[in-house]
Amino acid sequence: MLVSDLTIESEWVLKAVSHKLRRRILNLVYDYTFLSYTDLLRELSLTTGKLNFHLKQLTGLIDKHDDGAYRLTPIGNKALEILNQVNTISEDEEQVNYFQSLQLGLSLKEFQPGVEAKRANYLALSIYLTFFLWLPTVIVTGIVDFSLFGLLASNPAVYLRKILNTSIFTVLFLILLVFTFFFVKKYIESINYEILDTEFIIQKGIITKKRIVIPYRTITNLVIKRNPFDRLFGISKVLIQTAGESGTNNPEGRVIGVYYPHDLLEEILNLVRLLDPPIYLREKIPISVTPAAIRNLYSKILNQLKQIDEKLSE
Repeated sequence: MLVSDLTIESEWVLKAVSHKLRRRILNLVYDYTFLSYTDLLRELSLTTGKLNFHLKQLTGLIDKHDDGAYRLTPIGNKALEILNQVNTISEDEEQVNYFQSLQLGLSLKEFQPGVEAKRANYLALSIYLTFFLWLPTVIVTGIVDFSLFGLLASNPAVYLRKILNTSIFTVLFLILLVFTFFFVKKYIESINYEILDTEFIIQKGIITKKRIVIPYRTITNLVIKRNPFDRLFGISKVLIQTAGESGTNNPEGRVIGVYYPHDLLEEILNLVRLLDPPIYLREKIPISVTPAAIRNLYSKILNQLKQIDEKLSE
């Protein structure tokens, strides 16, 4: 039997309900007769940036009405009905355990930094440039009397020269700030992360494109880092340290603008563990074997142990 390709709408719905938090939003909207944006923030304990991100992904499944309440669309109602059916598709414990073992493989994905990463960098650069470039320059021009570009050189009014100098430096500073913001925006938009079965890939760069491939077998440590600007915008950085860093302080990989750093860290750690099986299995597993094959081997061993346990229980 031939299976036709999914429609654009179906692809969109599948993507929308792929995250457990978005499924929870659908259930909340269904359960409450009146659920506002503020109610969602309170119920989910999210930042506005994270909630806006998930609401955007649910476009077409929920609508915000004139009274400020969110309600399911006909498509949203149908999607929730199907989700409830899928949730009870199997009560067999063995099948449940099998699909739980496959869950990691199904979650491999490609993603970009959250939009808050740009805002955090904008704010950080504004503060840095203001206090370490513009403000010292203004102080110097207010103390030292000089004629910038020879302007008003013959004018005896010192304060006019100082005002003009300060104005020129301020205009130059604003031009530099706008250019910096534009560069940061383009740079962050160029960043792309990809989680594969055996490696983590980072691609970035505007003029010079850079592609960093980090095999899971080389990862030695994962660090979640949040500076004050990250905390303000509800994002984090995940630093990936490898054996090839040779004692340097610079991590091999920097994953910025992450909404859920602990989920990402756990996903990478699970893949690292799959590539590092116990010592008694290493001789039986070729180097080229993928994590999927390792999972199958674990499953066979588990079944054999269950059979042994059943015989001993007889």
